Amino acid sequence: MSRSHTPLFLVVLALAVALGAAVLAACGGAGVGADASPSSPPDPVVLLVDGQAIHRSAVDAVRAEFRLGGTSDTEARAEKEAVRRELLRREAQRLGLKPDAAEVATRSAAMAKKAGGRDALTVALQRVSMTEAQLQSGIEYSVLHDALQDAKFGGLKAGRQQARAYYDAHRAAFRHVASVHLWSIQVSAERIAESALVRLRSGRPFEEVARQFSNDLEAKAKGGDLGRVEMASLPVPFRKMIAATRPGHVSKPVAGPGGWFLLLAKGVRPDSTTPFAKAEPPLVRELTRRERFAALDAWLKAAGDKATVARP
Repeated sequence: MSRSHTPLFLVVLALAVALGAAVLAACGGAGVGADASPSSPPDPVVLLVDGQAIHRSAVDAVRAEFRLGGTSDTEARAEKEAVRRELLRREAQRLGLKPDAAEVATRSAAMAKKAGGRDALTVALQRVSMTEAQLQSGIEYSVLHDALQDAKFGGLKAGRQQARAYYDAHRAAFRHVASVHLWSIQVSAERIAESALVRLRSGRPFEEVARQFSNDLEAKAKGGDLGRVEMASLPVPFRKMIAATRPGHVSKPVAGPGGWFLLLAKGVRPDSTTPFAKAEPPLVRELTRRERFAALDAWLKAAGDKATVARP
């Protein structure tokens, strides 16, 4: 079970790229835009939290983040979240916490990768009218959130018994079905497949031959790379041919849906289940993170109930 981070507002880091938040600058005074220069567009105060200003830019950033995550971006919802983030920022500042720059960079790179690269991420941001600065401040907030939950609730930690109970109740999550990283060249006739095979055996790269011969336009553009696929999803003749061909070697032509195929299989993985001994450490970390997350969420709710929120 992989370790997950607090998303950009619980969704965006996962990017449903979320992609688990873009809002207030993690440690920046009254919020995003608070230090705007005289030449910058007006950034009025929209809320006061115990007298502390929350600016329009902070609320707008939250709304952009919601849009990126594919959720409702209403003004009321964004204002409520902006208040929570102001309370969190204030508590982090009291404890002397700042977002770790290395972790911010790591999460930023992970988000870009999840989105399909920096260019794809830029397009996604443009689609929801979100700026790079808003996204960056959101990642910083995400890192600060995790730092605060660990600082305030470091005494909370899941144990072996909890991990075992979760493992037993969610065994399917630890099962890995048989899969293979598969490349394919699809053609219309066996004789064409034989011609392509001759080229491959003469030393031509698989990707080159796939782009020359394949009828599957999507696979052709990727040099025949189909990615990792589950064995059970493949036609029976394909499974038999893969089993009969050494990994990393091109198969003989095999008939299948839509024509004839040459297959190249790598990284064959059999059916397996991660044993508890291997799953326990990351599982304990994840369950611990969840406990601390819930504790901080409850603390923020209580702090919000006590805070005085008003409009200027």
